[in-house]
Amino acid sequence: MPLMPVRPWLALALAIPIGCAPMRTAPTEPDSTIRPESLPRSPEAYLPPGKLPPLRCGNYVFYHDFELDPHDPLWAELEALPDQVFGELELPPSNTIVQVYLFETAERYEGYMHARYPKLPTRRAYMIAAGNEVKVFTWMGEHLRTDLRHELTHALLRSVLKDVPLWLDEGLAGFFELPPESAGMNEQHLEQLTRAPFEPNLERLEKIVEVNDMQKAEYREAWAWVHMMLRDNPATRRALLDYLQVLRTKERPGPILPRLKEQFADPNFALHRHLMREAAVFSRAQSPR
Repeated sequence: MPLMPVRPWLALALAIPIGCAPMRTAPTEPDSTIRPESLPRSPEAYLPPGKLPPLRCGNYVFYHDFELDPHDPLWAELEALPDQVFGELELPPSNTIVQVYLFETAERYEGYMHARYPKLPTRRAYMIAAGNEVKVFTWMGEHLRTDLRHELTHALLRSVLKDVPLWLDEGLAGFFELPPESAGMNEQHLEQLTRAPFEPNLERLEKIVEVNDMQKAEYREAWAWVHMMLRDNPATRRALLDYLQVLRTKERPGPILPRLKEQFADPNFALHRHLMREAAVFSRAQSPR
């Protein structure tokens, strides 16, 4: 569906902060390419995008300072993302409006984020939720599609769950950041996890609570656990879906590892076996016929 202008009263309502709950941030994985040598010094440079009329697309409102092509297929894909996420995870739909701030350049984005959220580590994109207000910040880079799908997945989960453990939040976002036709398979993660020694440790991963402690290795492992649970067999899928149902009403449901131990004597070995099997399938698919 084409993007539609937001009515003035709705834009005003969205601009009013709601609640004062502790801020929960959910970033994309670390990215070393965004390191501007000098940040803009003008106070105006630290204002969020919004010079042009905001645009509405499904559950999202996009704020921007430059022209957007309303016919770009990306918008229709993003509008379908809630159905994909909630359908896959058997979660109820949400009517939460997500405010998306699109910066034109990395420098503008970095300048704003460093000024507004100076304690956050450098990432290409962020989802920030406070109370009932959910915002996504990113810039128009080559990773825009992936970053928007990643952060909007965070926002969608935030809209229907009481809380999401950090590893699971990032694992699910990594699963749904990929194009719909990929069915959650991240070929780059798979290749990196299977080409070198990999020792998964879900017990350690579940104890991570700080964003700064989630590095690329942890993002890859989080994706791998989610992929195994959703794709390995019906029992592991049910374990994850039931855990998500608990998260609808409880903020601290405990670790998921005991649920997996009901299916596997050694879940870490089961993950390794799952990845090797998936790598073999991918290799056969890539081989010339």
